[in-house]
Amino acid sequence: MNTKTLNKNIIVLLALFAAVLMTVIAFDLRKAHADEIAPAVVAGDADNDGIADSVEAEIAAQQKASEEAKLQAEAQIAAQQKAAEEARIKAEKEIEEQKRAVEAEQKRIEAENKAREEEIARKKAEEEARKQAEEEQRKFEESLSATGMSDEDFNALCKIVQAEDGHDTIEGRIGIANVILNRVRSPLYPNTIMGVITAPGQFGPVSSGKFAAAIPSASTISAVKKAVAGANTVGNALYFHRGTSFGNRTFITMAGAHGFFA
Repeated sequence: MNTKTLNKNIIVLLALFAAVLMTVIAFDLRKAHADEIAPAVVAGDADNDGIADSVEAEIAAQQKASEEAKLQAEAQIAAQQKAAEEARIKAEKEIEEQKRAVEAEQKRIEAENKAREEEIARKKAEEEARKQAEEEQRKFEESLSATGMSDEDFNALCKIVQAEDGHDTIEGRIGIANVILNRVRSPLYPNTIMGVITAPGQFGPVSSGKFAAAIPSASTISAVKKAVAGANTVGNALYFHRGTSFGNRTFITMAGAHGFFA
């Protein structure tokens, strides 16, 4: 091998060595750079994870706060609704109580007015009854004076009416007294009350003893007074009998329990 060839081989070897050396150096440089960058990347990732955790925590806190605010608002609304419902119920009760009070007051006023009207009507009726009684008494006294009827005759008339039917209606008892007074005025019978009452076979209570034992009631005395004063419920009847027929006598009317005949 000549010198020229040797030198050429040396140059080639040196070139190869330089290339290998440059490759190694480049690899080392890249490795060193990678080693420098890796911690920074790791640190950056760590920082990003911390920020994400912080954001998530803040979001969670906000959500919790929002949920608590929602629950609080719902509680307030429920409390307000409950208060409103209680107020409504209370107002309705007060209105109902006021209504009842008004109705009670109206009933009280109506009762007072009714009682006042009844009292006025009662007093008016009493006054009219008093005036009527006074008028009847006046007519009765005038009739006694005009006819010359004695107290004995009047008492006898009351006793026979009581004995005949002291439980009859006022109209019926007036009718019985009318019959006796009609007979007193009739030429067919005695012209005195005792004469008419005690005539033989005319009035059963006389012979039975009921007439003598009779005690006239207040209503009977009142009915007889009316008859003496002019009240007449049977016209010119001279007879009375239970029912609407009495032999061949003419029926006039019914008054109380008796039919009256001419």
